[in-house]
Amino acid sequence: MVDDRLSERHVLVTGAAQGIGRGIATRVADAGADVTIFDVETELAAETSEAVRERGGRSSVHAVDVSDADAVQDAVGDAVEEMGPIHGLVNNAGIQRSIPILELSKGEWDAHMNVNARGVFNCCQAIGQHMVEADVEGAIVNIASTAAERPFPGQGVYAASKAAVIAFTMVLAKELGEHRITANCINPGTVDTPMVQEWLAENAEQSGVTPDAVLEDALDQHILDRMGKPEEIGHLVTFLLSGEGAWLTGESINFDGGYTKQ
Repeated sequence: MVDDRLSERHVLVTGAAQGIGRGIATRVADAGADVTIFDVETELAAETSEAVRERGGRSSVHAVDVSDADAVQDAVGDAVEEMGPIHGLVNNAGIQRSIPILELSKGEWDAHMNVNARGVFNCCQAIGQHMVEADVEGAIVNIASTAAERPFPGQGVYAASKAAVIAFTMVLAKELGEHRITANCINPGTVDTPMVQEWLAENAEQSGVTPDAVLEDALDQHILDRMGKPEEIGHLVTFLLSGEGAWLTGESINFDGGYTKQ
């Protein structure tokens, strides 16, 4: 069965060099979308872009630090000029380090907030303005985290930044609804990505155990007792960006293998 739900739509995905972002970019391409990628890891992002093209979509990579509002604004203009109006935005770019609160530096706090929260604001503002001016019936999906509701030790600043994204998205939905633009959050649980592997290693070192032991403890708290796959997040993103998700807005969706229900 051919999935053409996003045919002739231009989707912009931040942080799509690897992990969840790559899973999202390739999945929306499977549904017919053209994909613009914003990422600082341009070599890895180019691999994702090639994977999109292999699926039949157009794709380009822009070297963008999402915490830089001017860089975002310029790149949005370039993306629109290159591939036309943007119909969907997925804010996935993010950083995560496992740092106990009493050891957390101001620099690490700012780094997490700048990418995870300010980056979402910068992209939503720039692309939201574009959608309104172009009269696009669009959709915005922000990737937050179950850490906003149920964080592990060491996730103090990460959890705070993702909680900010959830609250921000609720207001965004209310303000953009009159323009026929939806805004929702997805809160993944433990997904098999390079970021999670790094988090497992950091947590293991701090706890004096192995990464496998940390993972086993984490998965014991998921009803389905396994990590998620990046493309599974992409399935939900595809729904939210398509016409099928057009009456859903302002929601914060825990997509977590049952982690928040244990």
